Amino acid sequence: MEEEERTWLDRVLEWLDERTGIYGHTIRQAPRYAYRLDFWLGSFVLGAFLFEVLTGMLIALYYVPADPYASTVYLISNVPLGALLFSLHSWGAYAMVFLLLVHMTRNFIVGAYRRPREVMWMVGTLLAALTLTEAFLGYSLPYNLISWTATTTGLNLFTYMPFGLSNLIAAFTLLPQLPGIASGVDPLVDRFFIFHWIVGALIALVLGLHLYIFEKHGITPPLSKEKDRSELIDNYPEKLRYDPNWKLQPLTRTFGIILVTLLMTFGAIFLISSALPFQISTDGDQIKYIMPEYNPALAAQTPPIPDWYFLFIYFFYKSVPPSMASLIFLGWGAVTLLFPFIDEYVFGHRSSHPVMRPASVALGTGFIVSFVVNSVWAYLTPGRDIGTIGVEVDSLIFLLIFITVFPLLRYLQNRGSSSTDSFNIGKRLGFSKSVTQGTEIVIPRQVSVGVDISILITLGLIVYNTVKMLTLTNLFLDQFQLGFMAGINMLLFSYLILIYTLKGESR
Repeated sequence: MEEEERTWLDRVLEWLDERTGIYGHTIRQAPRYAYRLDFWLGSFVLGAFLFEVLTGMLIALYYVPADPYASTVYLISNVPLGALLFSLHSWGAYAMVFLLLVHMTRNFIVGAYRRPREVMWMVGTLLAALTLTEAFLGYSLPYNLISWTATTTGLNLFTYMPFGLSNLIAAFTLLPQLPGIASGVDPLVDRFFIFHWIVGALIALVLGLHLYIFEKHGITPPLSKEKDRSELIDNYPEKLRYDPNWKLQPLTRTFGIILVTLLMTFGAIFLISSALPFQISTDGDQIKYIMPEYNPALAAQTPPIPDWYFLFIYFFYKSVPPSMASLIFLGWGAVTLLFPFIDEYVFGHRSSHPVMRPASVALGTGFIVSFVVNSVWAYLTPGRDIGTIGVEVDSLIFLLIFITVFPLLRYLQNRGSSSTDSFNIGKRLGFSKSVTQGTEIVIPRQVSVGVDISILITLGLIVYNTVKMLTLTNLFLDQFQLGFMAGINMLLFSYLILIYTLKGESR
């Protein structure tokens, strides 16, 4: 296969490489098989984080920790595009947590935590913990009845943490009665606002380390049932040199797909935030915040309901005594953190393919199923103790999964009927080649005209949306309409870049 023609961007980057060493050093070239969106889920998480930083900085211009609820209401009810901004930041936080869970689940399934990527998985687990901490802090800042009731309840539960962690939490959260706060707002809000930025900075630092390790190791090779195979593409020089599906691609493609993921993330958040304004009512010419302000008397009558990503933790505290719940939660976190070593040294798995990791897949499936069951159960029983039946059901879930998934995977091993193609849904649908051979979007000659027409239609829709956006005159009343059209444009642009960057050679 002929070598692909270099683009102007590649020539610019090579020029920079001679002077700065950035090309092919800071960002590695990816092999052809990696140009599928499921290989770039981490880029979606990065996009959500960048989105939160940008919208958070804008909200901070109007947020006053000494009077958090009033400043939140003012932002939503009086500032042009303020309600949209608040909705974007709130839904963006949900998007980041959700995408992080999807990213970690995918890496677990394909065994991307295996040697030599153990430290990268551990750093990623630390990022997950920091993200949940950031979400906990941000959830409290509007100081509404539900958020602050859940926050104070969570702080009370965390005082049962063992190993001195309760003292550490107390040191950060217990404050003397400070004078000068006329509104009577809990002074902890001001500290949480500061911590919100500190934890955000820590996320940026740890994320930088995570990306550095990723660039050192490169894209994980395709799934394989081979035992003790290398998990680094650098150790496959013959494939990289002669196999067209392993051929390293120009950085133009890498930047292109990163831009696609960013635009898809931004566009999806804009669409959701505009179609479903977060805790905001839009009635005629009135846009207002629907959550009531925190009040200790009302809080005593309000069941504490944490946000969805904390329901599984809340479940443990509803099922067993708080000290035991804290141990279960820490044990859950420890198993997640050390899972690469459990996989290799406890279970003795020697291949990344899911079929060849029956114990790990069974354990991970139990985690995923119990996470969903616990979250739904906790949501349906606000303010009520569940009793030990909660952990008993969890134990039953793990038992049932182990006695079904584990022997099934061992059976597939022995039968030798499981190929890597079994896990390539794209091939089954006819969109891609085998994972072992590499995958990429391929546009045959007979449909190239249809693709050109779709590009023209996409450009027309972008122009139409842009004209409509420019004709909106009331940025306050039309802000969600503006946000919706902006989200559509971002998704349309991502489609154009996807076609330009990732389309295969015509066959």
